[in-house]
Amino acid sequence: MDHSTKLVSRVSPQGHRIKSLQNSSTMIKQAASILKHLLLISASLVMAFPFIWMVISSLKMPDEIFGGGLLSIPSSLRWSNYLQAWQSAPFDRFFMNSVLVSVCTVAGQVITCSMAAYAFACVDFKGKQGWFLLFIATTMIPFESTMIPSYLVVKSLGLINTHLALIIPSLTSVFGIFLLRQFFLTIPKDLLDAAKIDGCSHFTTLFRIVLPLSQTILATVSLFAFINSWNSYLWPLLVTNTTQMRTVQIGLRYMIDKELGTQWSQLLAASTFVILPILVLFLFLQKYFVRGIVTSGLK
Repeated sequence: MDHSTKLVSRVSPQGHRIKSLQNSSTMIKQAASILKHLLLISASLVMAFPFIWMVISSLKMPDEIFGGGLLSIPSSLRWSNYLQAWQSAPFDRFFMNSVLVSVCTVAGQVITCSMAAYAFACVDFKGKQGWFLLFIATTMIPFESTMIPSYLVVKSLGLINTHLALIIPSLTSVFGIFLLRQFFLTIPKDLLDAAKIDGCSHFTTLFRIVLPLSQTILATVSLFAFINSWNSYLWPLLVTNTTQMRTVQIGLRYMIDKELGTQWSQLLAASTFVILPILVLFLFLQKYFVRGIVTSGLK
């Protein structure tokens, strides 16, 4: 047996062991990946279950909603529930009000939050850290504590039962400022210094340099602002008192009759088409939303 044959005979068993260990490691990683995906799918189904039940139940007869199983198939698909729900209240007007308020809220928060975040992230001034901590501390104040003072301010301005009453209190967001500030801190300081050397003002730097680089986080802030405005119930109920000024969330109360009780089929049908714009918007902005959360400094 020559030298090369002896070397192969010694190396071959060791090579087989290394290859076996590599295969075992690959199998473990694949098993862990499968287990992770199973857990994520299970959690997703748990989270989605109320929505699935809502959609299925919206197509049932009233006596079938609570008479059968939670996910029992309806005897016949009653698409008429959606038409009856739409006609039971002026939802066209409710949608117009909600869209107007939500779009104005998104525009207002994008402008005000980006300006405040730029100041906290890119402008040096005395006591900046202290002011920022004080600003963030306001998130611990519940809405119920500021609701009555806000209502009195809106009333003193003569804005009760107007769109401005629904829009003005939501034109900024501490959470939105925090998200934008965390993202702005990741922008290279050399880029801002170069803009300053070129004679750019703070407004020019913000709107010509910083914001074009922040599309993902702006989409995230916009999505949060739209969802919060669209789902708002207590404040619109407080500052509006006519049907023409109501929003979609208050419109769901029209499915509850004092004499006939809750019209469950119509209520679930109305809840389905009320939540649809949020789902569509999230599907369009999903990749920006995930990327914005990851890059904003939230771990």
